[in-house]
Amino acid sequence: MYDVLIIGCGPAGLSAAIYASRGQLKTAIFGNATKGNLYKAHVIGNYFGFPEGPSGPELIEKGIAHAKKFGAEIMENEIVDVQVNADETFTLKTEKQVEYQSKTVIIATGQSYALSGIKNEKELTGKGVSYCAVCDGFFFKGKNIVVVGNGNYAGEEALQLHNYTPKITILSHGKDFEFSEEIKTALEKNGIKTQKTDRIKEIGGTDKVEKIIFTSGEEMPVEGVFLAIGVASALSYAKKLGLEMNGNYLKINENGETNIKGIFGAGDCTGSPSQVATSVGGGCCAALSAIKLIKGVKMYTQYG
Repeated sequence: MYDVLIIGCGPAGLSAAIYASRGQLKTAIFGNATKGNLYKAHVIGNYFGFPEGPSGPELIEKGIAHAKKFGAEIMENEIVDVQVNADETFTLKTEKQVEYQSKTVIIATGQSYALSGIKNEKELTGKGVSYCAVCDGFFFKGKNIVVVGNGNYAGEEALQLHNYTPKITILSHGKDFEFSEEIKTALEKNGIKTQKTDRIKEIGGTDKVEKIIFTSGEEMPVEGVFLAIGVASALSYAKKLGLEMNGNYLKINENGETNIKGIFGAGDCTGSPSQVATSVGGGCCAALSAIKLIKGVKMYTQYG
């Protein structure tokens, strides 16, 4: 049982890890720092205390070393599912199908995913187009459905949908599949088909989903489309857990708290300005709130 599990290894997540671990909490952070926006930056010229303008990779590496110094565990695994337990703790599952338990969770996944851009996606949302297997799987019992995506998140969504229907195909949407061995094995065990396809041009139908139309002109009849492009984000977690959102952003208060006790948000996924300084501050705020919750105190400050 961890005290704090942090999803996202950017400046918000690493800042949260530094404060939480320095506060004597058992802390782990999940994510691949090399895939974040900060890592791609050539020069950071406006971050306090670094007049020489470090590169994104340099700043990230210093943040990782800083978090490790106080005992935070850094894990490059991808979190594909989060569940609330009956005792108000949380279970997080990685792409390797390993589960971790925690008293609190800090979501710092960066900017939430955009819409896929597939024609009629918005128009048919709620009419056969969905973004959440846990939320909507019940309505597709026995139906012929597809999951659109090429990574572990799409695989996990398909596995959850298998509880409702065996007729599931994962469509790659013009990319190569990038499943972990564990996800790949689970898909094969459950007879879930994968199909490498051209990009999807359009979701056909007027009042309900009827078919998929590819850029090649080929069509595929379907009764439901679950979009799981990229990796799980604040938006996808929100739909599963019932977290409140401001548009595509996680809704938090001034203390980084969400509407669910024990879940906090920080950084770009909350709609804060996309600056290193604000992300670091948000991570600090979320971690301090987690510390106060776990320690059962109203005031907590770290000095020196």
